[in-house]
Amino acid sequence: MFNQNRIYRVFRLINLLKSSPSKSIKRLAESMDVSERSLYRYIDLLAEVGFDVQKDSFNRYYLKHDNIESFTKEEAELINQSITSNHKTNPLIRSIRAKLESLGELNAASNEIVASHYSKIISRIKEALEAKCQVLLVKYQSASTESVTDRLVEPVGFTTNFQYLCAYEVESKRNKYFKLDRIGSIEILSEMVKFQEEHELLDHDVFGFNESGERFYIKLKLSMRAMLFLVDDYPAASEFLSEQEDGSWLLEVEVNSMEPVNRIVRSMPGEVMII
Repeated sequence: MFNQNRIYRVFRLINLLKSSPSKSIKRLAESMDVSERSLYRYIDLLAEVGFDVQKDSFNRYYLKHDNIESFTKEEAELINQSITSNHKTNPLIRSIRAKLESLGELNAASNEIVASHYSKIISRIKEALEAKCQVLLVKYQSASTESVTDRLVEPVGFTTNFQYLCAYEVESKRNKYFKLDRIGSIEILSEMVKFQEEHELLDHDVFGFNESGERFYIKLKLSMRAMLFLVDDYPAASEFLSEQEDGSWLLEVEVNSMEPVNRIVRSMPGEVMII
């Protein structure tokens, strides 16, 4: 039996693999606070229970979006009813029904655990905001540097959709946006905020990048898979997407930095094109 911590790590790995870009074994192990050997065991476990874990040309791992979300709850129930009424004597039915049931249980458990973790992060940040304390963003996953580090910050506020925390980073002496689902945990420190006069709630683009004094108009052509990865990692981009006649998707939007755009293109060669 898995203990609660191991169960959380399984669902944590699922969410890491579902979000773009694809990730190396080293980065995944650092994010989950396990050894690389243990990380391989977790990946083997996901494969054993039916998840299609893929590797790209750079030996970085990702999870196909159409793997875990193949059926809606209603679709699964319809299949279940159909096979029960029409093929009661078939020996494969028990196996299929068990897999359909576990799919629903897995999605429900995954959503519950992730939502609980997300809620705790928000609650802890709100506590620090009220107390005017500095906090440590433990094991923050930076998409720009592809690193996992602890960040000493002074919280400023949330975006309206609670996807990002705006905070003053002590080391860089800058106000930045930090995506909440990339924060491992929050440690509230005894130190009170010291740079209140520097705090500023900045405007950010769909990729969470702050105003830089420059604006870049981008037009990207994406495959269906690339579009799903993009929306999963950057939900705000969804309103700027349009489906094309050939089945591809077009993203047209202004951004504050080309860094995330170039990273997305590199992470999915052949599936994202700058027009």
